[in-house]
Amino acid sequence: MNTKKMSVKLMAMWISMYIIAGIIALLFEFGPLKGMAVTEPKVVYVLQVVGVLAALALIPLALRGFKKMVDRLDEKEYPEEKIEKIYMTCSVLRLAAFSLVIEFGVMLYYLLNDTIGLYIAAIGAICSMFTVPTKAGIEHETGYFD
Repeated sequence: MNTKKMSVKLMAMWISMYIIAGIIALLFEFGPLKGMAVTEPKVVYVLQVVGVLAALALIPLALRGFKKMVDRLDEKEYPEEKIEKIYMTCSVLRLAAFSLVIEFGVMLYYLLNDTIGLYIAAIGAICSMFTVPTKAGIEHETGYFD
């Protein structure tokens, strides 16, 4: 199992979720989405509820669900290739969950002109800091060392 290669791929994905959030912000600040806003009260309410529920559902799933899956990998005797595939799949899903929360929060901030989107994005970003993919972390979680 090449944990260094895995950590490089996962780190690129982890960094890309912040780059994408920055691009979304730039599009709303200077690009074609400048001045775009939702003003209908019912739509604003629904978007706020969806944003909060997405954060409440996806963040614990990304943190705790991933941990449970990795713990199960360590208990079973799988071949290295299967462990690598399962670990990468779970890691990509975890990063996708954080990415969804962060990018949706940034979009809500600009669409609703309200700080609730900023709070959602900030909570997602802070929680994603606990999941920075490193070689040592992958080795510790999978139990395999290069």
